[in-house]
Amino acid sequence: MILGIGVDIVDVRRIERIVVRWQDRFLRRIFTDNEIRYCNNKKNPAQRFATRFAAKEAFIKALFPKGVERIDYSEIEVGEKDRRPVINLSGKVKEEAAKMAIKNIHVMLSHDGNYGIANVIIEG
Repeated sequence: MILGIGVDIVDVRRIERIVVRWQDRFLRRIFTDNEIRYCNNKKNPAQRFATRFAAKEAFIKALFPKGVERIDYSEIEVGEKDRRPVINLSGKVKEEAAKMAIKNIHVMLSHDGNYGIANVIIEG
């Protein structure tokens, strides 16, 4: 059974400006060490950061459709398994997901030029 669906699109240029302005302060607040390492090792890191940020937003929309305060974005990690994106949870977000009896989290990422987009479907 589908428990939630979320989608988000992010302007890569916006993320690039934020990273230039706030640097590690922003990155460490939003992304895990694994995500930072992955994105920084790619040709266009801002594009990868934007797409992962979109995935985190899409996941939040899927899990908490009416909105919720105080989400720690670094508790939602976009990783990779078998060359496909996956979402790994930790902390309070993982606890909330367990309460909802989530069985699967499907995530798709895409980027093109100045935009990164993500779609998340949560199954229970």
